[in-house]
Amino acid sequence: MQTMTKKIDFLITCFGEDHKLSRDGNNMTFVCPSCGDIKKKKKLSICLETLMCHCWVCGLKGKTPYKIIKDHISPQLASKFLENFNIKPSDKDTEIDKGVQFPSEFRLLAGMSNIYDPDDRDCIKYLASRGVTKEKMWYHKIGKFSGHKWSRRVVFPSFDEEQNLDFYVSRSIDEDAFIKYQNCKADKTKIIFDSLRLDFNNELVVVEGVFDMIKCGPNTACLLGSSLRSDHELFQKIVKNQTPVILGLDSDMLSKSYSIAKDLTSYGVQVKILNLGSYHDIGSMSSEIVRQKCLEAPIYSRNNRLQHLIGTINSGSIF
Repeated sequence: MQTMTKKIDFLITCFGEDHKLSRDGNNMTFVCPSCGDIKKKKKLSICLETLMCHCWVCGLKGKTPYKIIKDHISPQLASKFLENFNIKPSDKDTEIDKGVQFPSEFRLLAGMSNIYDPDDRDCIKYLASRGVTKEKMWYHKIGKFSGHKWSRRVVFPSFDEEQNLDFYVSRSIDEDAFIKYQNCKADKTKIIFDSLRLDFNNELVVVEGVFDMIKCGPNTACLLGSSLRSDHELFQKIVKNQTPVILGLDSDMLSKSYSIAKDLTSYGVQVKILNLGSYHDIGSMSSEIVRQKCLEAPIYSRNNRLQHLIGTINSGSIF
């Protein structure tokens, strides 16, 4: 406890009295000395146990705050930091995390007027054929990249709660394309797709792909696949907020739906599983049908899963 108090006092000496201590006493946040006091946001987070730090505004991070103190506050205080906490200095201690970047110029398709490029027109026609209205194009910020490589691809960007780009999905509008989806090279387990628009205090629909997401209501999370494990950022956010969930995975992923439901309910989360009926996925339904099926979705229970497992035995499967 004495060591923790010593860390707190020293960090206040370095970064100032204007700080916030988390409820569990494990983290402190300060105004970042690198990106400044933008709206006085305290976004430089320092873990008191490990001393790892990260600014959620400019991306500055480090194994310890040593280099941040040295470069932005005082070399003398940085030396005292090493001495007080018996830490060896490293020039590679901090780095700027540039985050995800668009590969080329990004333009919103809904904002285009006087469209002369036939590829741009085809992109808009393709979205319309998938049930994407102009209103949804605006809402989900659907656009396209410039350049021949991206000429016949629609792009779904994802922004985090701080309005930073953290992922994007691009889909070819040509069904015979060799690569239909070409996505951002980032760890999908560490992001919540377009979390900027999600409300974890209300029931959340969880689906596989971006076109499934389009057919659902505004509070829909997209997995970018069919996995949701306890180490995923989305899973942890749901558990932390005890967010009620409706699972809407594809019909051939029913076993995975039950597995996810089992894991979430073990943390006290209420889960419903969407019955797709004769449909293969949500993307092939109309928004009205999806809305009705969400209202009818039954609450998951252990009996539901047991009945499903028995059904797989009867069909010749082994679990």
